[in-house]
Amino acid sequence: MDLVIGFALGDETPQTCRTLQNNLEKARFEQREPSFRWARDVEAVTVLVEFLSETDEVEPGRIFRPKGEGTGSRLGAFNVRGANLVRDDFIECDIEGERLDGGGQSRVAVCVANVLPYAVLKILAFQDRHENRDAYDLVFTLLNYEGGPSAVGSVAAASSVAHHPQVAEALSLLEERFRDAAQDGPHARGSFPASPDNDTEKARVRQEAVATVRAFLRGFRERG
Repeated sequence: MDLVIGFALGDETPQTCRTLQNNLEKARFEQREPSFRWARDVEAVTVLVEFLSETDEVEPGRIFRPKGEGTGSRLGAFNVRGANLVRDDFIECDIEGERLDGGGQSRVAVCVANVLPYAVLKILAFQDRHENRDAYDLVFTLLNYEGGPSAVGSVAAASSVAHHPQVAEALSLLEERFRDAAQDGPHARGSFPASPDNDTEKARVRQEAVATVRAFLRGFRERG
């Protein structure tokens, strides 16, 4: 579970960091490497919580550790370009479930990144760290969104952040990385979670990734 966090400024920062760390530890999460990741095993399933942020304090792809007295040096967030877009375009969803450690049922509202900030985060993350999972997540979401990739392109074009400079940069990168099946984007998609055994299937998956991204971009530009 990725959580985008905006660190408060000035005197509020130490308290914010202490509260986050204390809540994680009270919920019996343990910090793991890299240091922005916390984990706990729940009914034989490992739950990972990763903190993301966007800051000028460190380079993209590096871990940001807030400074200041009492912040707790263990707390960190992975600096990802585009994370701040989530604050301006999100979907609020109600979820209900059993709280940890027999705490009973609870309903909470969570803010989930809308499709355009999500796509921007994924392609910029792929550009910065080049992990196959980012390409897979991106193509899977565009392909399975209600109405298909062309429809989600139209939805993205109506976003309040559609004209943000980071969006233009990300969509240009997306088009470049998935221009054809020979590019690294389709190859990364075909390699996660595991590369198909059959060469024909590998080729099909790569072509599907290219077609999905093209349809998404076409829908975005037609609406835009």
